Amino acid sequence: MTSDWRSSKLPDGVTNRLLLVRHGETHKSARGLCYGKLDVALAPEGLQQVENTARVIKPFKPAVIYSSPRLRATDTAAVVKRACQCDVVVDEGLAELDFGDFEGLRYDEAERDYPEIYKQWMSHPTKVQFPNGESYDQMVDRVLRSISRILIEHRDQIVVAVAHGGVNRIVLANILKLASEHIFRLDQSYGAVTCIDYFEETPLLRVMNWLD
Repeated sequence: MTSDWRSSKLPDGVTNRLLLVRHGETHKSARGLCYGKLDVALAPEGLQQVENTARVIKPFKPAVIYSSPRLRATDTAAVVKRACQCDVVVDEGLAELDFGDFEGLRYDEAERDYPEIYKQWMSHPTKVQFPNGESYDQMVDRVLRSISRILIEHRDQIVVAVAHGGVNRIVLANILKLASEHIFRLDQSYGAVTCIDYFEETPLLRVMNWLD
């Protein structure tokens, strides 16, 4: 990355810059659990990761930070806020998938209690409707509506969106015109930054999964 690219000045023709951030690593107590809507705290390692994330983002001088309402995202956003000195706006549209009745279950418990749905989830993860939760298509709709609104409201600005692996993959799949069944080809590491510049309606992926 050149120093010019990492500046707070938008390149000529760029109407929006979106910095997508995945929250830091979650506490080990959440390992093996199904969680999307469930609040899970950051691990000590996760806090260290997002300190680095904040250092990556600071030179861009973002106008505002949007955050998923989940604790792991808001705690990440708070660290970035301290470095960048800008407001955080919580946006429900940036939340991770709502697993409904699967929330908080261990994977073996989900398989035992919902064998058919679990089997479908493992074989076609973007095709399943979680009981009392969301489908992938429903999540796509709300995420893209939120991102569209954020871009409209912050034209000619640099904006951070702190969210989740699933949310970030949806945004990336949309700009890359990637079929939903291929979203897991897109790596989204804890604390990583992805930068998308928009030339009006035309997106340009500058960097993905940037850890510095």
